[in-house]
This record gives sequence, structure tokens and C-alpha cells, in this order.
Amino acid sequence: MHLKFPLLFCMVLFSTSVLAQQPLDHPNKMYQSPEGTIYVNRNEPIYLRIASSPRKDTTSHLLQSEATEEYANPMYFDKEGRNTIRSPWKVDPKTKKYVLPREDIVFSVYADSRPPKTRAELNTKKVYESGGTYYLGEKTGLTIEKQDELSGTASVYYSIDQEPYRLLEGPIRLTEEKSHLIQYYGVDHVGNAEKPHQMKITLDLSAPSTNLKIKGDRHKNIISPRSHIMLTAEDSITGVAHTYFTLDDGQERAYDQPIRGSALSEGSHTLVYHSVDRVSNHEQKQEFTFYVDKTPPRVMEEITGNTFTASGKEYFSGRNKLKFISMDNKAGVKEIRYSINQGPYKTYERPLTLSESGNLAITTIAVDKVNNQKKTRKLTNRSNASYVDLTGPSLSHQFEGPVFRHGDSTYLAPTTTIHLDGEDQESGFKKMEYATDARGSSVEYSQPFSLEREKHYTVYYTGYDNLDNRSSHQFGCTVDGTAPSIYHRFSSSSIGRKEANGEAWQVYPSHVVLFLSATDGASGLEELVYSLNGNQKQYDGMINGLKPGTYYRLEVTATDKLGNRQSKTLRFFTR
Repeated sequence: MHLKFPLLFCMVLFSTSVLAQQPLDHPNKMYQSPEGTIYVNRNEPIYLRIASSPRKDTTSHLLQSEATEEYANPMYFDKEGRNTIRSPWKVDPKTKKYVLPREDIVFSVYADSRPPKTRAELNTKKVYESGGTYYLGEKTGLTIEKQDELSGTASVYYSIDQEPYRLLEGPIRLTEEKSHLIQYYGVDHVGNAEKPHQMKITLDLSAPSTNLKIKGDRHKNIISPRSHIMLTAEDSITGVAHTYFTLDDGQERAYDQPIRGSALSEGSHTLVYHSVDRVSNHEQKQEFTFYVDKTPPRVMEEITGNTFTASGKEYFSGRNKLKFISMDNKAGVKEIRYSINQGPYKTYERPLTLSESGNLAITTIAVDKVNNQKKTRKLTNRSNASYVDLTGPSLSHQFEGPVFRHGDSTYLAPTTTIHLDGEDQESGFKKMEYATDARGSSVEYSQPFSLEREKHYTVYYTGYDNLDNRSSHQFGCTVDGTAPSIYHRFSSSSIGRKEANGEAWQVYPSHVVLFLSATDGASGLEELVYSLNGNQKQYDGMINGLKPGTYYRLEVTATDKLGNRQSKTLRFFTR
């Protein structure tokens, strides 16, 4: 497929003639074709000479016109195309007599004042036009077609990206993924040059990128009926034309809305998808294998410990534990919530001690990892029971003072205090011990403490309940008490030194630009501000616009993310 761009259309596309490359100089001239036809530029003056021999070295004389002297020497042809010079009448070269019937002797000369017409032709099917720009989807050539009604097109000149014009000797090759400005024009054999045409062409050789996102329930590659599979494609140059997908062994379809999990059967599925941009660049197909899980977990109860049966009833002591066991077909159990005697629901974490006598109404809700859930109600008879405590306390810690977190790292200031806390809902909390090193000895926690030495710590702490059941936690942190380092650099070297007010001032040219920077080895830089002769600003890349003949006092302050602060003062004079 060849796409052609007419002269008028191409000229309208771009009107930035101010920035266009200037065409070459093409002087007007005469031209004799291989067939002997003579063409002259209609805008050029014409002089006639007469000679008695065809030899070039024969003496010739300039013809003068007495009757029309003001319109001859020079004369101009009056029309485009064929013009004639006549002399009455035809004379036989041998007898020197008129030839009958009498006819004029006619000399033909073709006047040409119209430039040739050229147009561009793209040798590719992968074309998309938007906003006056042609986007091509492959490396290709740009061919310039030309035509001229009279003397014929002598040559075509072109320029790429504002480079000087050069002679076109073949197709213009476009191979680099970037935007190009193509300018071209033709010149005929008598020096008529057309106004340059301009085309903006961008090569897009990159395929789109499609991102798959699950909206709703998801665990790894398992989704629920409430989930939606969304495909979002992007292309940085021409934009996305279509996104296609194939589900399992079905036919390929255009993606136009999210794929609903509720519309799919339970089980394994394979989604193959890709996108195409507006110049037919195809993305490599991607594959997503997933499972639709529509089945909630099942819950069973198990009683641990000795039991006694009498009169058809089973009795348990306070040493018995109620344990819930849940099974799921695919995603796995996320949690079990339970309610006793229509009380509030709680999350099941460990076997329960039954401390109430009589009939117990137990309701469970089992939820899998894609939020399928099932409610189950049970009624069980229970005897009097005493409470048994088998678990240690719940522990936590918090910081008071400057703290900065980045990823898994926590930074503290030397003044930051660490608070440890423990709670036990059963036998009650007894004490807490902690150590700031794996090899260090533990001390009993009595009040918040600080870590003053600058280094990385791992704090280990253990809590005990009144039955000496214990729980242990640990966390890492780095103490940073060092302020950032400040650096400065002038764009020009000092041109001297000046003494004023008992101080030494370095002298710089007024056009100097001052650059500031700061580094922090631990928590990182939070803020870099400066005050120039009392005018405080946030540093945003450079300090310029200085006035000549001015004393400047620059105060720079850098603060890290924990509030550690460093200041630096500079004095200089601009000339």
C-alpha cells in the first residue's frame, strides 16, 4: 500500500515556516531536451542573434527591432508553453524562390514559469494520522513523486530535521523510533523551484503493554465469583487500538469490559491476551492461569480431653478444649469467626475453654482466602468448667519522639523513647524483660528507655503472665543522631578576594550560579533551605539572578528525616 500526500494537503499540515530549513538557490536558465526542444524560463529576458552558419565560432549579430524597439532587447514571451518566432515566407534553399503555397517559417520555443509538483509516498500499510502527524509502524522509505508539464523536473531536494537541503537520489529511509520533520521540493530544468512541503512523521516500532489487574477477591492466582479481571493497555506513542483475549480454548475476542468471575465455571482457566497499537504493532501474547473458587470452607468441631457419658449425654470438665477444624477445597482457610450464646463474633485463634454450664449455642462462620464463607450453627450440652490458661500475654511496642520508617527499616533519634507493653486477659500480666543485643543480658523493663549510641539495634523483649506463660517479640531499629553534610559549588571560579567590615569576601562575577546539595548517610535528607541576605527560600535546584556590586551572606540549613539539623554560612561579593 502506498500512501500519497498531495501538495496542498502537505503544505497545510505544517505552518512553522519560521523554523523551516531555507531551500537552496536555483538560478533561472535555458534547457534543450534530448529531442532538441528548447525551454526558457518565462521570467527571463530573451535576446535574438543571427548568424550565417550553425558553427559556434561563427560571427553572430544581435537582432534589433525598429518597429517595436521598446519591447525588444530584451523581449519576453507572452504565454506559458509554446511560443513561435516567424518569418514570411518559406524559400527553397536551392532556387531561392518562394515555396507555394506561401507559408511562414516557424521557430518554436517553450516558455516555462511554473514549478514542478511533488508529493510524498509512504511505502507501508502501517500508518496512523493524528493532529497533522503521520505515525508509521515499521522502518520504511519515503518516495517523492514528481511531475512538470513543460521542461520537466530536473531534481528534488530534501531536508530531515532541519538539516541543510540535499539532492534526493533515492527513497528517504526512516529507521529510528523518533519524530522527524521532512521537507522537500522540486526544481525544473529552467530553474523554477516549488515552495517546500513539510511532513511530520513519527516512527513507532514499540508494541503496547497490557497490564492485568484483579478487582475484588484474590489469593495468588485464585479468584472468587465476586472478582473481575481487568485488562489495561498503554502505548506511549500512537496509543492502543485494541486489546484481544482468548479464554481457555475459545475464540479470540476484543476486550471491552472486565471479565466477571461469576460468569466462569468453578475450576482452572487460562486467559491469553495482548494489545495492538494504531500502527499494527502487536504485543507478545501474555498468559494468566487462574482458578475460580466458588466453594466456601467446611467447619468441624473437635473436643480434646476426657469425657463422660451418662443417660445419653456427654459431659466435659473444665480441662476440655473446644477446637474448630476447617477445610477448604482450593484457596485455603482465611479465618474462623465464632459466637457463643448469640454473643459478639470473635476470631478463632486457639482452642477455647468452655466455662459456662448448660446448653451452649455456638455459631461459626468460616471464610476462605477469596472470601467465600459459610455459616454453621451447633447446639451442645456442657458441664460446669474451670478456666485453664495456656497462653502467654500479648506484647506490643511503640516509639515516642522522632521516627522515620522506610520499607522494613526504622530510624530513631537518640532522644526517641521506646515503650514496651504487655497484656494478658487470662491469669494477668506479670513482668517484661528486654535486651538490645542477641548476646546481651536481659533486664527487667520498668520504664521507657532510649538508645543513644548511633548503630543498628535488634531489641528482644519477653512478657510473662502470672502462670509464667511467656511470649517473645523482637524488632530492629537504627539510631541516627548525625545531621546531613552540606556542600556548595559555584558555576564560575572566584575572580578575587575583597576585605570589608573586617571580613574576607570571595569575589565572583554577577552571572555566577550557585548550586547546593546535602547528603545524609542514614535516615536521608528531608529539607534543604537557605537564607540569602535574610530572604529564606526552599532550595529548588540553583541560586541565580545575583546582582552586581552586592555583598551576599548565605545561610544554608539541611535537616534529615529525624530532625537532625546542620547549618553552613557563606560570604561572597558579586561584581
